[in-house]
Amino acid sequence: MQKTADITYTNNQFLISGDLNFSNVMSLYQKSLAPSQQYPALTFDFSQLTSSDSSGLALIIEWIKLAKQLNKPVRFNHLSADMLSIAKAAGIDGMML
Repeated sequence: MQKTADITYTNNQFLISGDLNFSNVMSLYQKSLAPSQQYPALTFDFSQLTSSDSSGLALIIEWIKLAKQLNKPVRFNHLSADMLSIAKAAGIDGMML
């Protein structure tokens, strides 16, 4: 059974849901590109994310780079302890808070 993840835009933020992994991370990023152009800030809510491997951290880094390219503020809400732990081990946790 393949795990799935999705991204939707609601209440002025992107809502990430499901199980984020190497097989679906690029589709979420691609799905976020066009809407990112439209909104004044990029806010990502991870409260509905069930699980993530290290590809979730790579996705966050890409969103940080995208926000810089678009000259927009970026914010990450409700990151899991596991995701923050991976970010801390990589030395980039300060970029996400």
